[in-house]
Amino acid sequence: MLLLAVGLFVAGCGGSEEPSQGPSPSPSSPSPSRSATPAPVSLSVTPEELRGADPCKLINEDVLAEYGKVEYDRGISYGQCDIQVNAPDAESVSVFVDLQDGPSDVSAGAPAPTSVLRDGVTVYESEDVDALSGSNCTRDVVVREQIAAVGIGVYGDESVTRACRIADNAAGDVSRLLKAGDLPSARHAPDSLANQDACELIKEREAARLPDIDPGERHAAFAGQSCSWGGKSIDERHVTVYFQHVDDALEGSPLTVGGRPAAMRYSAATHSGLLGTSLPACTVNVEYAEGGPTAKGRTEVVSVGVAGELPEERLCSLARELAPKALSRLPGA
Repeated sequence: MLLLAVGLFVAGCGGSEEPSQGPSPSPSSPSPSRSATPAPVSLSVTPEELRGADPCKLINEDVLAEYGKVEYDRGISYGQCDIQVNAPDAESVSVFVDLQDGPSDVSAGAPAPTSVLRDGVTVYESEDVDALSGSNCTRDVVVREQIAAVGIGVYGDESVTRACRIADNAAGDVSRLLKAGDLPSARHAPDSLANQDACELIKEREAARLPDIDPGERHAAFAGQSCSWGGKSIDERHVTVYFQHVDDALEGSPLTVGGRPAAMRYSAATHSGLLGTSLPACTVNVEYAEGGPTAKGRTEVVSVGVAGELPEERLCSLARELAPKALSRLPGA
């Protein structure tokens, strides 16, 4: 989800809190319909079509260009796109697009997302004003309730005047595409990690090698790009598999997994910072293939991580044990 898109742990699901009253739309934003008997439109776009879409092409550049120079970054996952909007006054905001299953997670203490209708399309709205980062605004455009949505998050608006206007306009453009039923395809290669399901790479009995977790408690990302067993956040014990495409060399102790270059990294526990408290974790990153059309020049990487209150040697030993099992279940491995 979008809250986790800026973090290190990418497996997770949408929030399940009951909607509460959210922020009013900006005067310059399209006014959402709030009739007593809402009549949402029936979208022909399927969740499968959304998974195959290019998230960087779901918002027309012209929609964002009025707020500054637009720069696209493919992010690290096929289900995500990072867009930087740099205003002439040197202020910039980050726009994250995420293919997900439901409303975005919100930070602790922030209001739960509010469900409204915008031109017949259900949109979950949320806004949070932070003393350090300014205004953060999300708009989650629903394709199928609790099954598929396009998450749009605008972060770092220090002026506290633009985040929700940008998010509203972007959501309107996404809704237009969804109603037209003509999503821009990402043209993923057949054997790309974009077409794989991270949840199929680890068996419950294997995840159970991590003590004190329920391996049957599985948390899957909508686009299949990540999955965790046990907990789903960085302060809970969990085994996780996630896919990335990167343009830098792998960092950590060099390994070979299934005949492929790999690297192992250990992370100590943290008790503060952007993501808050985290448990110690060890991750094995394995080079899988060259990135497809939407990630040209990058390397697809399979990451297998283990987090828990265990010694470094035991965590990393388990990560090294699980990584080749996960890799062996991918095409061509």
